[in-house]
Amino acid sequence: MAARQSTHRHANMSRSYCLHTFFRPGTLGLASQKYLFIALAFVVATLSACTNNHVATTAKNPSFSSEKWQTVSLGDHKMGYRHIAREQEAKLLKTTETLALTLSQPGVPNREIATTLSYHESSAGKPIALFKTVSSDTANHKMSATVKGKALILKRDNSSSIERYPIPQPFLLAEGLRIALLKLADAKREFEYYSWNFSTRQFDKTRLRISPYNSSEHADYAWHIQKTTGPDSKPTDIFTDAQFHVLEERSQSSGEQLIITTCDKACATASFVPNTHVYRQLIQSPYKISDTALHGKIRYQLSGDFQLDLPNTYEQSSNRTPDGAEIVICDDCGTETPPDKSALQDALAANYWLPAQNPIFKNIVNDILPDTSSTSGQMRRLTRYVTRHMSEEPNYSGYATGLEAYNSRQGDCTEHALLLATLARAARIPARVVFGLAYTNDRFLGRKYVFVPHAWVQAWTGERWESYDSGLGKFSAGYIALGLSNGDQADILRINEQLQKISITSAIQIRRR
Repeated sequence: MAARQSTHRHANMSRSYCLHTFFRPGTLGLASQKYLFIALAFVVATLSACTNNHVATTAKNPSFSSEKWQTVSLGDHKMGYRHIAREQEAKLLKTTETLALTLSQPGVPNREIATTLSYHESSAGKPIALFKTVSSDTANHKMSATVKGKALILKRDNSSSIERYPIPQPFLLAEGLRIALLKLADAKREFEYYSWNFSTRQFDKTRLRISPYNSSEHADYAWHIQKTTGPDSKPTDIFTDAQFHVLEERSQSSGEQLIITTCDKACATASFVPNTHVYRQLIQSPYKISDTALHGKIRYQLSGDFQLDLPNTYEQSSNRTPDGAEIVICDDCGTETPPDKSALQDALAANYWLPAQNPIFKNIVNDILPDTSSTSGQMRRLTRYVTRHMSEEPNYSGYATGLEAYNSRQGDCTEHALLLATLARAARIPARVVFGLAYTNDRFLGRKYVFVPHAWVQAWTGERWESYDSGLGKFSAGYIALGLSNGDQADILRINEQLQKISITSAIQIRRR
């Protein structure tokens, strides 16, 4: 399945699997925002403001600037650093956090991804605006969220549309949260507030449990805060000084401990050899699956406490079991209710990630698609176009829009899928993005017989939803769909949170009679 059968120049391209393991440390600070670190795609990190220990905001000190440096590591391996700069001019306080991570991908140079969050508040901690920028070889996103009365107004670069979200209370950013914690009565050791999450475009309700902390090893640590966001999230341990300036954070990500520790600039930016994080999201097959089985019908047993609504499609039948799920996959072994008019319109609509309305894609479609071709024939042409257009060398350092993928010609399976879905919608073919797993018998980064996180496209042909994959080739029974999407980054974040909980314990070929 994994080996491409065609003879064009991409026949032996490096596999465009989607190794997006989104690193979701509970918080990288008190005013939480999810940060995307993709190391194969490896990382959604939640960053927040850490203010400088010795600087106080008072009427006698209306203007100041300060900075803090922190080192970031996962397990025993350094990943990068975080820089926090604070600047106050008159009544406006700006806190800017930059997370710089270095990703290692075997066989190619190391890649870097930088994510910046900027918070604008009044000196009293009243939220004014937030800004987020993600920069990598393949993805460059800019978003802003501005407080207008009782609503948060979200805008994204390269988009004229705005989104409006009612603001729950208390809604706090970095300084506002620090001030609120200072005002807590000694007897009250719990606190709840809301923070904005750019990645999922929603407000997160966050709970803090606060207790005094005494340690001879860390004399400046005064408070221990356990932070949880959502009922199923694991707590993040945060250690602060007496003024609730964050000094250290510890959380779990992909089964390992993420640690962010305050140090000086030389320590934070010291050179290091990045670890290869790709291997963390490979799921081992219980045994080798033959090519014959992959081109037929396979029944899988998945175990684990993963929280996913596994889809039923024309190619996949899913049933939950006490231990996990049973999934049967083949070309036509599933059932799915045909989409109604509203669902088809939704699968045609352009959005930020699938900008099908862009004239670039309209022109491509007009150039390469014959008027008389069937929908399946058109999808095969579009799939071949994307395969040839994208670089042969996969790049696991971002989550790009369909337009960014087209312009850069770089990426992995998600960029392939988003570009293909964008072109399909530009051609007025209803299309959706599938996030899941793909099996390979080829050696993948030194390992064999593994399932790899992957993304592909399903198009409505008029009779059924049919899978198309410009990254790996023809669909097989080695594709396990974990979720369906309109390409939104929030969907893949949600799915990748669950990957560490999934084990594949059985894969049995079902012979047709």
